[in-house]
Amino acid sequence: MGTTENSRSQDATRRHVLMMGAFALPVAASARVAHAGTPVGSGDKAMAGAAARGCNRDGAAGDWVRGVPTDAPFSSGASPPFTAAPAGAVDTHHHIFSNAFLTTSGTPLEISADVDDYRAFKRRLGLSRSIVVAASPYGTDNSIVVDALDRLGSDAARGVALVDPDVSDAELDRLGRYGVRGLRIYLAKNRVPTPAELRQLARRAADRNWLLQFVGNREREVIAEWTDVLVDLPCRMIIDHLGWAPQPAGCTSATATAIRRLVDGGRAYIKLSGLYLSSRSGPPEYSDVDDLAAAFVKQAPDRVLWGSDWPHPVALPYVPDDALMFDKLTVWAPDAAVRQKILVTNPEQLFWTD
Repeated sequence: MGTTENSRSQDATRRHVLMMGAFALPVAASARVAHAGTPVGSGDKAMAGAAARGCNRDGAAGDWVRGVPTDAPFSSGASPPFTAAPAGAVDTHHHIFSNAFLTTSGTPLEISADVDDYRAFKRRLGLSRSIVVAASPYGTDNSIVVDALDRLGSDAARGVALVDPDVSDAELDRLGRYGVRGLRIYLAKNRVPTPAELRQLARRAADRNWLLQFVGNREREVIAEWTDVLVDLPCRMIIDHLGWAPQPAGCTSATATAIRRLVDGGRAYIKLSGLYLSSRSGPPEYSDVDDLAAAFVKQAPDRVLWGSDWPHPVALPYVPDDALMFDKLTVWAPDAAVRQKILVTNPEQLFWTD
């Protein structure tokens, strides 16, 4: 066995031990299971179209897609997940970085995690679609998001842009034509809006059937600080990265309490992503976040999303094993029908309504 094959075998064995008993695929016998890019199609558009052709949104028999061994950049290991993904599965949070675009400092980034790199990542996990999320180094210049959406196509990708509160209607129209369906709001860095500005931006988002996506902070529980404002916003919203709810408090933290209140309000979704942002147990499993993620799934499976946060800029220098991260969904949501909601139904209702 060669060095690469041996490392892949060891990688698969390690994840098998970690996830034993949690990753079985409870799919009806008549369900079709394909490798990424096979019967459900090849390329971004064909993979995305599988959702409309064969994916049963109630979690019964339908198309399921297994990833394939792939050396995807910025992702440890090469083995695919043990868990198959439902056709049409959406990664609701990833970034694109390219030295072809300038950051707010007027210089390009030294690293590049481009569209083709992300396509390799999707093949490894068996994903069909994705949400390109604006990254803070580029500020409110969404050129790299627009470029990625243009290359991926609207069937396979939608976007979340970063804008100032006084962004023009013309700019929102332009972003919308490329597939942007949400606006990212930092609550503790960059240009933090005032409550009045946020309410106005939320009204504009609601008028377009768009959403607002909120980013927390490691140093303080800003989601909890803003809850009284967020709960009354007229648009749908996403709380990024489990709200950055601190560990070890987790489920009992002020952030978790605030998120439960927002979700109960009927317009908020919680994203299971970026475990390393709040974990204290650390890699490779970030297991101290499991109870919190499972609790959100149990509370409101119709309000939960999953995102990879590829290429994991905040996790460096450790590079997460994304196959293991994907397999953790079976720990938090053992029922295949619930995973169907998290990966297909819920993101479709937010981003593919037109």
